[in-house]
Amino acid sequence: MHPFYHYNLEDFLTDDDFRLWVKNGQPRNDFFWAKLRSEYPEKALLMDQATELILTWEKQPSDLTHEELDHEVNRILNESVRTMPVRKTGIIQLRWWYAAASVLVLVGIGWLISRGGLFHKNDFTYKRYVSASAVPLKEIVNQSEKPMVVNLPDGSEIRLMPDAAVSYAPVFIQNHKREVYLSGEAFFDVKKDKANPFFVYANDLVTRVVGTSFTIKSSSERVEVIVRTGKVAVMQAKDLVGNEPAHEMPGTAVLLTPNQQIVFTAQRPVMARSITENPVAIARPVVKPDFTFDNQPVGEAFKLLQETYGIPILYDSARLENCYLRVALRDEPFFDKLGIICSTIEASYQITDGQVVIKGQGCE
Repeated sequence: MHPFYHYNLEDFLTDDDFRLWVKNGQPRNDFFWAKLRSEYPEKALLMDQATELILTWEKQPSDLTHEELDHEVNRILNESVRTMPVRKTGIIQLRWWYAAASVLVLVGIGWLISRGGLFHKNDFTYKRYVSASAVPLKEIVNQSEKPMVVNLPDGSEIRLMPDAAVSYAPVFIQNHKREVYLSGEAFFDVKKDKANPFFVYANDLVTRVVGTSFTIKSSSERVEVIVRTGKVAVMQAKDLVGNEPAHEMPGTAVLLTPNQQIVFTAQRPVMARSITENPVAIARPVVKPDFTFDNQPVGEAFKLLQETYGIPILYDSARLENCYLRVALRDEPFFDKLGIICSTIEASYQITDGQVVIKGQGCE
C-alpha cells in the first residue's frame, strides 16, 4: 500500500516535495498531488491544513512571534474542524482535541521549516564523500542532455545520466575494494571480481556487488537502488562506519535480487525491499518463454513467471493443486500477466518484502 495512505498532518508538513509544491507551485507535481487527493479523499482536509500552515509560515517568518504563530496555527486547525460536515458530535470533539494538542508540535515544526532547520544536514553526501577521500579522485560529470558511458579501469561500465557525476580513484583497486561515489542517476554494469568487491556510495546508501548490473538514483531527498541482474547488498552508510574487515558488509545489509529495489527517503528511512514498477525478463533465452497454458496446473505458470523475471512467488501449493489454466499470454508486463492468472483462478496477490504472495481459496 502507498505510504501516503498513512500520512498525518505532520507528515505532509515535513514532506519536501509537498512543501516545494505548495510554495513554488511546480507544474510537474500538480498531477501527482491531485491524483493523491483523488485516491485518498479522506486526506483532503489534512492537505488543506498543511497547505495553509506552510503558506502562513512563509509569510515574513522572521517577524512572527511564537505567540502569533501559535494563534495562527490554532485558528487554521479550528476553522478546518468547524467547516467539516457534522455527523457525530463525538468525532468532532475528538478532532478538536486533536487540533488543540497538535498546536505546540506544529508551531515547533513551523518555526523549523520557516528557518530551514527541519532536518539535520546529512553527513553522507557526494561532496563529503569526495572531500574525505584519502586519495585524489577523478571526477566525471555528464553535462550533456544524453546518457554518457564511463569506462572504469577494471572493465566495468557506468551509464551516467544527464547532470549526474561520479568520482573514483585512478588506481581503482584500493585495499581490496573498488569504490565509486555517485551524485544523480547511473546504470552500473560491474565486471565480476570476488577478490575486490565493488562499492557505490550514494548519499545515505552504500551498495556492494561483486559483478552484476543495477541502477542507482540519488538526490538530496531520496536514493533508489534497482537491481537488473545478479545480487547486491544495500545498507545505510551510517551502519558501515567503522565496519571491519573493510570489504565486508554488516548483518544489517539488505540483499536485493533481480527486479527488486529499495527506495530510501529522509521522511521514510526504512530499508524495505519492494518489486520494481515494471519488472523485465532477467535474461534473453534462446527460446522465448511460452505463456500459453492449455489446461495446465497453475503452479507451472507461477514457476515460469518466477524463472523469467527472477521474482519469488509464494503460494499454498496444496490449496491450489486443483487449479488449472486455459489462457494465452503474450507480451503483457509482469503484473498484467500475474493479474490475469490470479483472476482466472479467483485468487489475489500482494507484494511483501520484494516477493509476490498469492492468496486463494483453491479450485474444485
